[in-house]
Amino acid sequence: MAGQFGGTYRRAMVTLVPPVVAAAVVVGVYAALAHRLPDRVDGAGGVVEAMPWSRVLAEGLVWSVLALIWGVVWLYVRRRVQGGQRWIAATTWVGSVLIVGYVLQLVVRNLDLAGPPARPALWWTSPFAVVPVLAVVALVSWWAMGPDPEQPEAAGGPRPGAPRLQLSDGERALFARTVLSRRGVASALLWAVLAVWQAVFGSGTYIIVALFALVAIIAAAQSWARVLVNEHGVQVIQPLFRRVLVGAELRTVVEARAGTLDPRALPRATYGAFHMPHESGYRATAGGEVLRLRLSNGREFIVTVPGAATAAGLVNTQLDRRRATAGDDRC
Repeated sequence: MAGQFGGTYRRAMVTLVPPVVAAAVVVGVYAALAHRLPDRVDGAGGVVEAMPWSRVLAEGLVWSVLALIWGVVWLYVRRRVQGGQRWIAATTWVGSVLIVGYVLQLVVRNLDLAGPPARPALWWTSPFAVVPVLAVVALVSWWAMGPDPEQPEAAGGPRPGAPRLQLSDGERALFARTVLSRRGVASALLWAVLAVWQAVFGSGTYIIVALFALVAIIAAAQSWARVLVNEHGVQVIQPLFRRVLVGAELRTVVEARAGTLDPRALPRATYGAFHMPHESGYRATAGGEVLRLRLSNGREFIVTVPGAATAAGLVNTQLDRRRATAGDDRC
């Protein structure tokens, strides 16, 4: 219990401190450099013209408060979904960096300025510089959240009628399939087009371009995955980055079964890796074959994958072997 509380406290701090720091930086930078700034903010391209600094401060503080509220609300909503909490932290970290970056670039472009126009946009405000920084920030936040709490080991096993594979003693099997979400690819292309349009023709700031580009990268990475089933459990891996998107350890699985996914069973926009209060997993298609795992904590892990029946049979076979090995060890 103490360890779980410590993990919850750590995750709350990691998620909620960045917006507070962002607000403090916005106020602190202006307070330290106010005597070197003109009375009003001047823009070079007509995007920001003659805006009072009080409005810049107010916007920075409002966005910081909104990021803080966002973190509090979603941490509560996802309090039982440990994996989904990492995305909440990533959004507050990325949002805080964008808030600070926006205010800083206005300050630098107007520092010691005798009159309009302001200095041109700085190199570090271009999407080519911002997007990699935001990606690194998101990865750091992911790491800072710490490991997920260990799930309890399954006490029971598959029912006698559950699907299984016929494997001889000592024979090993591996199930691997590559899945592609066409809707995920289409979404990634849409966000990429919006980012390019904003960068070339739009009047939005670098924040809008960077956000569109980051969403496009995330959508593209989520749309392509490899489903792997072996003696360790089930994993959905992003092949390019070789990172596990979602997974279920074999020791936490009670039983596996295959079926057909009802398109109405999940929210229409839920594609790629997802975490919900009662289930998590990976969805590549609206319907079709689906692998379902019943876990020891009462939740379900589902993956849309061709050959789901074979995957379910392999999982149950591995569970039988695990229980038989545990029984031999007790003897």
